[in-house]
Amino acid sequence: MLSSIPLLTIAETLFGGLLFAIALFFIVRRLGLSNFWAAVLSGALPFVCYIVYSTQHWAGGDVMAIHFAVYLANAGLLGVFGGMQQKKQSMHWAPKLIIGFFIFLVVSNAALLSIAGRGLPQNLASVFLPTPENQRVHTGFPGVMPHDRNKSYQPHLQQLEQQQELGWHLSLQGLDELRPDRGQRVGAVLQDNDGKAVTGADVQLNFWRMANSRDDKIYDAIEQGGGEYISEVTLPDSGRWVVEVLVKQGDKRYRKQQSLFIGAE
Repeated sequence: MLSSIPLLTIAETLFGGLLFAIALFFIVRRLGLSNFWAAVLSGALPFVCYIVYSTQHWAGGDVMAIHFAVYLANAGLLGVFGGMQQKKQSMHWAPKLIIGFFIFLVVSNAALLSIAGRGLPQNLASVFLPTPENQRVHTGFPGVMPHDRNKSYQPHLQQLEQQQELGWHLSLQGLDELRPDRGQRVGAVLQDNDGKAVTGADVQLNFWRMANSRDDKIYDAIEQGGGEYISEVTLPDSGRWVVEVLVKQGDKRYRKQQSLFIGAE
């Protein structure tokens, strides 16, 4: 069933499709299909498979266009290579240079897409990027933000100075265990600048589904003592989300946002 298709990275679908296309080309050639139709089939079939996969895990029109361009270019290169192989001609240095550039382009684009979708690997991010408050830095592109969320930006700027004066520290627990349609306890631990628990606050967890505000979820967290606030969270789908924590204690306000990626079951 389509619903059982696992969630794959862009690099896996791109390079996996290329390996499938190359294997398919040589198999159908050995079975007697002409060089032209073997190249056409090696370009069309992997892309059709990716379209079927996209019906369950849509990554965006730009990602689909890149897959189409790479599969099409690969089919063209296979057709040229197969034709030269039939004529037993050696390849000139110019086509070799073009093929090398194409391979470099595919690898670099796949790396950039992977970073955009899932962020830098944590070991690289810890070397090249700052880690405020020793927290994990989230570098993945969160997706297109709906226009009605832009109104939250100005209040956020106004609260920055107030938050710096408060000196509060907030950490979230349980986000890594979140899965689609499965309840999970998410905790927010709030401490002041001296490391003491901040109690008696109203804490709200807002989960934004990027580019699809209909999936947004809002939860009120219940204080458990020791500055810990717990909420039972259930999110409807996998993919890129942003969690926003809003804290109110009298006239004090604190706000924190964090990007997260929810994997499939």
